[in-house]
Amino acid sequence: MRPSLEDQLRDAFTAAAEQVGPETLRPAEEAVRAKPGFLTRRFALAVPLAAALVVVVIGTVTAMVIGATTPAGPAAYSLTGPPFLLVADGDGVTVREARTGKVASRVGLPPVPEGSFREPGGYLLAGAGDGETFYIAQSVTSRGTQVSSTRFYRARVDERGRPAELVRDVIPQVIGTTASSLSVTGDGTRLAYSLDGKVCGQGTTVRFCPGAQLTVVDLPTGTTRTWTTNAAAQIESLSWAADRRLLGLVVRSEARVLDTTAPGATLAISRVVAPGEEATTSAISPDGRSMLIGHTQLSDGRQPHRYIIDEYSVTDGRKIRTLLSRGSDGDVMARWDLIRYDGTGRHLLVAGNFDPLSRLDDGRVTSLIHHGSPDPKLLGSPPEIRAAW
Repeated sequence: MRPSLEDQLRDAFTAAAEQVGPETLRPAEEAVRAKPGFLTRRFALAVPLAAALVVVVIGTVTAMVIGATTPAGPAAYSLTGPPFLLVADGDGVTVREARTGKVASRVGLPPVPEGSFREPGGYLLAGAGDGETFYIAQSVTSRGTQVSSTRFYRARVDERGRPAELVRDVIPQVIGTTASSLSVTGDGTRLAYSLDGKVCGQGTTVRFCPGAQLTVVDLPTGTTRTWTTNAAAQIESLSWAADRRLLGLVVRSEARVLDTTAPGATLAISRVVAPGEEATTSAISPDGRSMLIGHTQLSDGRQPHRYIIDEYSVTDGRKIRTLLSRGSDGDVMARWDLIRYDGTGRHLLVAGNFDPLSRLDDGRVTSLIHHGSPDPKLLGSPPEIRAAW
């Protein structure tokens, strides 16, 4: 914090006074006998004091002007929170500095098995919220059988952002369908992942059997519990509250909360947080009291579409506030792809299909990573960025 003007003036006077000692003063009677010299001596003593005043005043005014005109950005204010992010994009999986988005290191995952290919967006990421411990799910598909498989890894980074640990198969490999979301509790004891529904039958008998599934693994014991749904849609945006009990998710464009300790084996026991709001992504707060929901507001033809992040009460579904709003007039519908709390709930990662990966701190938005070139196969939509801290 900058010292007050009063403190700066006091320090300047003290510094100038310390330059005056007995050896620099003439005897009083000599000074009286030589009045011109006496005046000269007093003037010489006043010079350093006046100079100190000028320096302090000019420095203070300059600091006030700079402080009033410097735009908000990483150099203008101090960003706190986790030191590193884990990011997956077209360049693979990298560790990035959480303040700037710069690459600190790369995570050397095993290569894709021969005869297989990595699914588009085939990396799923989760973090403990401390910027040090992360989980990675990598999905690949066999070219011959078209069967998907997913392996799970735990990665830890050191104080310089370099990989300190990479553990393979922290839970058994999943075979048969692609994983669509991943989340881990802040203490690293419970891992949640979801799987897409599987198509069965032929012709008019095609159906999903089973539908999408959600599995929670107790990592210390390896025990699992699974919930199913008949929905063909994916189960996305998994996010844990700090109590390791409440789990946020999006299914059928509805933001929901699941009590993972309640009886039941289907997602019918989960509860819709904001009925009527179509969600593209969501995140439950660490205290479990609110949920951030990303959704799109269509224009009436005169204004660009807007994609918005609103905060809702988990208890009664009441809208608390609008946290962030962006406009887009592109040909592809804009949407939010990512909302992630850190472990404290004071810092957020957000990203949209037309918005860079950014962090949100006390209302300040700091852009970290911009999208690469759009993929022609995805109708002009830029590649999705996945991130966790």
